[in-house]
Parts: sequence; structure tokens; C-alpha cells
Amino acid sequence: MSAPIDFLTWRRLRDEGLAVEFGWLTLSSYQWLPGTPGALEMIPGLWSADATGAHAEFAQVDGVTDPDGEPLAGRFTRELDEGASIHFVRVGDVLVELGMRDGRYMIRTRNRSHPTLREFAGVPVFAYDEAFVVPGRFTAFETPRVVPIGSFREDANFTAELVGEVEFELAGQGHRLAATENHDGSLVLTFGDATNGVSTAAWRFVGVPAPAADGSLSIDFNRTLNYPMAFSPYAVCPAPAAGNRLDVPVTAGEQQP
Repeated sequence: MSAPIDFLTWRRLRDEGLAVEFGWLTLSSYQWLPGTPGALEMIPGLWSADATGAHAEFAQVDGVTDPDGEPLAGRFTRELDEGASIHFVRVGDVLVELGMRDGRYMIRTRNRSHPTLREFAGVPVFAYDEAFVVPGRFTAFETPRVVPIGSFREDANFTAELVGEVEFELAGQGHRLAATENHDGSLVLTFGDATNGVSTAAWRFVGVPAPAADGSLSIDFNRTLNYPMAFSPYAVCPAPAAGNRLDVPVTAGEQQP
């Protein structure tokens, strides 16, 4: 069957959201800050991090500005919580993002003239298939479980707060995936499947509307999305929790760009 109009609209908005200035398609480097002041690739200044925060020092001739374009010179310090990121400074077409990941400060550069953005024509997707819209049931854990998980980068690991499990049937088989929860009660299922490394990225995720009071819900695998790692080696994305792998091919949703 042809895809519903609301799905086509959702897909269009997804592509438009990726193609924004300084979005995921503009990532150009990922660098950990050193313990003593030193230079980094692609950006001026001296950078370092210690127990008091992240530090950067710029000379006036460096041409560094704040994200709004106001010139900066001198020494600057920022302290962030784990997982937080801020738009820190700009150098021409390059925006420098400062973040805290796995207990360490990092910077990530975003170049608005990056070839990945210039050449982007939309994410390839599987044809819409109603067979991948399946009912399921959510069972909450008595208390959320915080578990260690990997990431796209071997030098960064995270934790995930799993709130329960979603059971469903796909391709004639029963399956169960652990879920994380958004602030609005909707769920996220991060999973691997038999298409990974063939037609899709190493893993993907699908959002699920908040379950009803009895735990019932609907999963539309046609809305399965890539993490930013599918578009850039400079993304850091959470891996599926242990056991969140389907042994059937989910030929629905986004493919490997």
C-alpha cells in the first residue's frame, strides 16, 4: 500500500530537520580536551580541561566570536554536567560545541559548508509496509534499571535508564525490547536487527507513543530512524542495551545513507 499522508509529511519534516545550518550533517571533528593547555585541530586557541571545568584562551587575531558573532579574546571557562552540550564559540563557518561525555570534556566542530550537508538529498528509506505496524504491550519495571551501555565511539561509554519492556510479534515471532522513556511518557526502543551492516546502520531506534493505561501501544517500524552516527563519524550515540536485538530483518524505516 502507499504510505499515509501523515507519514509522508513526517518524512519530509525529518529530512528538513537534518538539513539545518549547524545540524548533524555538518559535524567535522570530535576531540577530547587535554589536561594541559594545547592546540586542537581545525580551530584556534589553547584548550584544556580539569576539575574546575573546560578552559579556552584566544588571541584577538584568532578571529573567534561567540555564537552570535561578538568578538572574543582572553581566557574562558565553562563547567557542564554529564551529557550536557553548549554552543561555545564560532570561527567563521565553524561552530564549536563544548560538551561533557563519559566524565570528560570534548569539543565537536560543526561546519555549515560541510560537503555532507551540501550534497544531502534526503535519507534513503525502505518502502512503507503496513506489516511493520504492530500492536504491543508495555510492562513497566518496579523501579527503572540503570544499566551500562556502549556507544558509537569506543572511547565513550554511557548508562541507560530502562523503564520497562515492550512485547510484540513480528514476522510470526514474539519479541521483547527494553525501553527508555521521554519526558512526555513516550518510549524509545533502540535495537539492532538482521539488516545492520547490510542495508542499515549498526543499530537504529524507533519512537513509540505513550502506552495506554493497560500498557497497550502500537509500534510503527516504518518510523525507525538512524542515529546521527549514520551520517558522521563524529557523532556519539547510545548503543542498544544488552538483549535489544531482533533476529529478523526489519526492512522498514531509514536505511544507511
